Amino acid sequence: MLVTIPTSLAPPSVLAFASDLDELPMADEYEFDFGRARWFPPFSMLLLSIILKRFRDSRSHCRCRARNHEHHSYAAHLGFFYSFGLQHGNLPGEAPGSDNYVPITKLAVADIRREALERWVEVGDVVETRARELSAVLTRADRGPLYDTLAYSIREIIRNAVEHSEAAELFLCAQHWPSRNQVEVGIADAGLGIRQSLSRNTSFAGLDDREAIQMALMPGVSGNPLAGKGTDVWQNSGYGLYMTNRICRNGGSFMLCSGSAALHLTATDKVDLVGNMPGTAVRLLINTERLPDLRDQLGRFHSEGRQAAQAIRGANRSFASTASQMLSVDFRNEPTHEDF
Repeated sequence: MLVTIPTSLAPPSVLAFASDLDELPMADEYEFDFGRARWFPPFSMLLLSIILKRFRDSRSHCRCRARNHEHHSYAAHLGFFYSFGLQHGNLPGEAPGSDNYVPITKLAVADIRREALERWVEVGDVVETRARELSAVLTRADRGPLYDTLAYSIREIIRNAVEHSEAAELFLCAQHWPSRNQVEVGIADAGLGIRQSLSRNTSFAGLDDREAIQMALMPGVSGNPLAGKGTDVWQNSGYGLYMTNRICRNGGSFMLCSGSAALHLTATDKVDLVGNMPGTAVRLLINTERLPDLRDQLGRFHSEGRQAAQAIRGANRSFASTASQMLSVDFRNEPTHEDF
């Protein structure tokens, strides 16, 4: 059976393609046609990779083949094909990560936790290190508003995945276009998904996927019923997604996909989309031209978030974790046809 990859790789098209895949009749063989050469955006590569891997795993008794994949050198270079099992191009993380991009990179949650134990630090400290390394690649700097914004935003999304998703691994891909004053970051996992994660807190049980992703973006909302009740700088507080989406929408956009729902947000618009995403995927699109000092933004967003949380039943109304208010923390120990 021939399956054509969508011509448009905008996220809504990729999500619709995921639904179409699930509805395909059973066959002994599926041949995926990747078509003519075109650009694969970072976030769409992650979405498509997870969707294709899920399809292959769910029909493991069938044969999956690919054609016209050799036309897509950029995607191959960034590790796209290997990320879902097709042995073509670079492995995830193999590309050097120069020229303001981060190739598809796998972060194993067990490795993050192991490193924290070995260094005698918190998991959040290890995530902070990874986020700053990635930000340095994208910005070619180690300080400044853009560097701080990216390090903060990437850290908060990775923290959410590590703390809540129960996924064994997560994937990240990013690109910075200085001439366009734009940065795109995609982070995805195939874990529990937002609805199931929030349901651990009885205040947010019984939500459907669409209600869950909208609730997850509200301040103080967490699947952890004890959020905000400790003094640890890295404690979960339910403010990470809220703060990050506020930052991205200042001239850019924020997209969250989980289960059967997806939400695209800008400063002025909110678009609900139909999703079909195992786990959770987040897209950060930041307009670097409209990036004022991040510290001022965080203070304002935090103050507005605390006020808004007062009206949300079950929300943490006390404070965002220290980490979610800060740009950085003091490190305690800083040192042809192919099968797939």
